[in-house]
Amino acid sequence: MGKIKQGILGGFKGKVGTVIGASWNGIAYMRGLPQSVRNPKTAAQEAQRAFFREVQDLAGQLTVEQQLFLFPTSPSGMTRRNALVKQLAEDPVITADSKSVNLAELATIGNAPTAALPKVNVTASHSNLVISWDEESDWRTAHANEYPTIFVANVTQKKIFLVHSTVVIGASGEQAFNADVSIYGDASDEFSGFMLSTGAVTAPHGYGTLSVATRPERPPKKNN
Repeated sequence: MGKIKQGILGGFKGKVGTVIGASWNGIAYMRGLPQSVRNPKTAAQEAQRAFFREVQDLAGQLTVEQQLFLFPTSPSGMTRRNALVKQLAEDPVITADSKSVNLAELATIGNAPTAALPKVNVTASHSNLVISWDEESDWRTAHANEYPTIFVANVTQKKIFLVHSTVVIGASGEQAFNADVSIYGDASDEFSGFMLSTGAVTAPHGYGTLSVATRPERPPKKNN
């Protein structure tokens, strides 16, 4: 119970209702008790929380070494993980009662310089995940002997991977390599992906000091 020290208009010490009275250096002051915060579960709030969990889960699928690979330059004012979260959260798919990362339309990631890299097709066929490209450009011709890394997204299961190519970019024509689909999901899943330039002229096996030299250019923002 609070005690009044200087009459009804004076200071008091202790708790009265939701107010606490105290003094410091002879000066009486009051402060309110911490109030409980409501946690309403509206559809919009539930969708936002689910979206936050999804983005955090996706970012957590890449190791610290892979984050260093994607962000060779330390992002300004944030960690590499937070920069990855921010990029994944851009341009989500929003419906009346849900919000989700748009992996099917994700076109670039990281903070290396951008360029018009060849578009990549990622499809599942029986036990194989087939990763291929055939788009021709001056950039491709200039980097024909380079081994790229492919960002692969399992759109169905909400998983992301970095896959080192076992073939060079090639100056022209279709280039393709296969991986065991069971590592990345099921043959019935939907996949998407894009190329990341590494500058490597020997087939990479790990990451180490390897980093992204060039990433796909970001498409223009949609007009809402």
